[in-house]
Amino acid sequence: MPHHRLRAGRAPGLSAALLLTVAFAVGCGPAEDKGAAPAKASAPASPSAAPTPASAIPNGVEKLKAAEILRRARKATASAKSLRMRGRIQEDGEKYRLDFRFAGKAKATGTFKMGAQSVQITRIGKDLYLKGDDAFWKSIGGKAAVQLLSGKQLKTTTKNPDFKDIDPVTDPSALLAEAVKSVGSWKKGVPGTVGGVPTVTLVGSSGEKVHVATRGEPYVLLLDGGDPADKIEYLDYDEPVDIPRPPAKTIVDADALN
Repeated sequence: MPHHRLRAGRAPGLSAALLLTVAFAVGCGPAEDKGAAPAKASAPASPSAAPTPASAIPNGVEKLKAAEILRRARKATASAKSLRMRGRIQEDGEKYRLDFRFAGKAKATGTFKMGAQSVQITRIGKDLYLKGDDAFWKSIGGKAAVQLLSGKQLKTTTKNPDFKDIDPVTDPSALLAEAVKSVGSWKKGVPGTVGGVPTVTLVGSSGEKVHVATRGEPYVLLLDGGDPADKIEYLDYDEPVDIPRPPAKTIVDADALN
């Protein structure tokens, strides 16, 4: 591939990872749609975030000030053993969908869909694996990239500057931190419900909302910017997730291509 160096920045859709860190700037909508394809994991998708008996106990966060609710929500979400993040974002007429599962802070797997392109991203420790469809690889490196990488996993690391846009989407804590920081100040809103779970809402200056569970752990359940075209859900907390490494025979090392 002498004329096509593989760089994440060459794929316009891959910059969607950055959109997640400023999700509230472009808007995130309510949680009715379930259309994103599930990422590979050992546990099936839950139809809702309905609490188990152990999580049905009120946690009292709705009585706190907005800043303290947000602090506890971020801490609880970051401490979850596993979770699923699913959403859709629209920016400048482009539509992005994502569906990721996380096991702690060091493992993640899921799929980005960017118009007609799709790429599966898996992170295990510092290692990143990308498995794109042919449309995705063509957008990065033309026909030569398709010939080399069709059906394969491109391996790189979180330290590779060519793929720095991908790293944030593999860490739900980082995404949440950037999303709430982009809004600035928050105040308490009216009570809400997400997937049958009662929530307290935090409202940003432009109407953005964070829904925080008021029963069980004060998990973030939904980021809602008020635009039906966009949303990010946090669900399936603490459900078992298995994230294995791809088979060695499917891996192409990105360092060997430079």
